[in-house]
Amino acid sequence: MRHKEYTREVEGSSLSVLFIHGIAGTPDHFTDFIPLVPENISVRNILLDGHGKGVKDFSRTSMKKWREQVEREVDDLLSRHGKVIIVAHSMGTLFSIRQAVSRPDRIKGLFLLASPLKLFIKPAMFVNSAKLFINKKDDNDRELASIRRAYGIENDMRFWRYIGWVPRYLELFGEIKAVRGLVSSLSVPTRVYQSGKDEMVSVSSMKLLADNPYIEASVLKNSGHCYYEQSDLEALLSDFSSFLTED
Repeated sequence: MRHKEYTREVEGSSLSVLFIHGIAGTPDHFTDFIPLVPENISVRNILLDGHGKGVKDFSRTSMKKWREQVEREVDDLLSRHGKVIIVAHSMGTLFSIRQAVSRPDRIKGLFLLASPLKLFIKPAMFVNSAKLFINKKDDNDRELASIRRAYGIENDMRFWRYIGWVPRYLELFGEIKAVRGLVSSLSVPTRVYQSGKDEMVSVSSMKLLADNPYIEASVLKNSGHCYYEQSDLEALLSDFSSFLTED
């Protein structure tokens, strides 16, 4: 079944990896990443509150609940293991940065995808959202298939129910603004991959990342917010494997 959390607890392991998806996302976003984590490292791929369910469930959750959930997960992993590497996509990167800034001695590193430090909404985002809403099927459209896999809310044709999402996205904008001011304080090894064809994250996010010597930022030129072109994906996964074993 989709949108399920995954946990692999390795007793005695000194390291764990925590995966955090983005807003309206799903743990399924990290399907290609999980098998690359060495067997001697613990893994936790979480489902944020209100996700993996219906439109109304998402409306009833909040940014506060997500932040607190992430903090609880990190606390629990640190109680079992010496350090944590956090791997995150989109909104999940904001929580990751908060955790790394608040406890740099316990977070070994961050591996971040499509960090939304600045937004620039492109028409493609509305087109893709419409395709999801009408549940368009196209077996030849790899990008649409990837976006559908990365979407963690059940479809609901009652469009008025989506009005309840407005507070969640307003909270997201506030979180972006708050975390933007923390980037310069990051002091753990951080690898960031932004997408050259991202439908919602501005390329100017790279400027905020470039000024911090702990951050190594790259661009996946042919990929979108949730979609990775094959050669980009191969390079991304290869670097992810290397990052996990760096001292």
